[in-house]
Amino acid sequence: MERPVEASSMPGMDGVCTAPEQKREPEASCSGEPSRRREAKVKQSRSSRAGLLFPVSRIERQLRRGQFAERFGANAPVYLAAVLQWVTHKTMDMAGKISKKSNQQYISPCHLQMSIKNSPVLKHLLGSGPKHRGRAVPKSQRVASTSKTKKTKRMKRSHRQQTAPARATAAVTV
Repeated sequence: MERPVEASSMPGMDGVCTAPEQKREPEASCSGEPSRRREAKVKQSRSSRAGLLFPVSRIERQLRRGQFAERFGANAPVYLAAVLQWVTHKTMDMAGKISKKSNQQYISPCHLQMSIKNSPVLKHLLGSGPKHRGRAVPKSQRVASTSKTKKTKRMKRSHRQQTAPARATAAVTV
């Protein structure tokens, strides 16, 4: 057993408890306050520690797999998750308001496009917005056009008129 070092023998050690570890009571500290026992730490995800809903670990894994840089800081995926969550929240919030205005219960792709188009911040961040595909085009931008069946009937009529006289003359000459 080692002898405890006296506080007076070492300079700058005034008021330091010098009781050996084996003799020290777990309930009391040198200052006389009862010590609080440390409870087992519950594992928390980095998302919950940062107060985010988006998964920080998954974003970090995608950053590593994407090989965007050789190295990046520990806070980079946390910051990126926060930015993605903010953009998603803002877009969905505005799309929800637009769907309420149009008396619809569901947020459709056209509502998302309109929310991006109407917000200058989102328009700047996301560029020109998603490309129009299918029915996702907002109603205000849809061009009135004839249906496909009408087009095919017109084409058939015009095709009949061009080919019908040729058949008739061929039948007469034979």
